[in-house]
Order: sequence, then structure tokens, then C-alpha cells
Amino acid sequence: MKNTTRLAMHDNAVNPFQRLKIDYLQDTLLGVNPLSCECMAKVVQAGASVLLQILAPWPEQLLKAHTVSIKGESCTYHGVVVDASKNDASELLLNIELQG
Repeated sequence: MKNTTRLAMHDNAVNPFQRLKIDYLQDTLLGVNPLSCECMAKVVQAGASVLLQILAPWPEQLLKAHTVSIKGESCTYHGVVVDASKNDASELLLNIELQG
């Protein structure tokens, strides 16, 4: 995920943080749990993937999400979470493979 972090950080001026609505699915012992949140985040599109850098606070369940839909003022994305991690600044970093 180090390359993802560098790309997201490098692109600060071009892609500012914005309020996004994130709908996501999380697997549980009882089945799939649909969840939703609003967060301040930055989206960086990298080919067929999107890198999402989410500022704290963010819901802990989002770290274990497997599918996400992201809606902002000027963007909508849907895909599968390929990698999720926290950085030193307590930000959540998601690498999402776009679908449809």
C-alpha cells in the first residue's frame, strides 16, 4: 500500500478533500451487513482503480468493507476493496477496483 499512499499524498493540490457519502458492505457471521457513512475524503483515480484517503474520524467497520459505492458532488464510483490500511495520521486508505 506504500505506492498508493504516495500517490494519494502527491495529488493533494489537484484532488482536495471533500465530503463523500460512502455506502459499503461488510461480511458478518449472520450475512452481509449494508452500512453507510459520510466522511471527509480525497479520491484519486488511477486507471481502473480509485484510491480513497479518508480523514479521521471514520467508522471502524469501513476497514473491513469488501464493496463500496462513493458519492460526491462531482463523482460517483462503485467497486471492490482490494486493500485497506491505516496510515500514521490515523487516515484510512482504500484501494478500490472499479466495477461497472
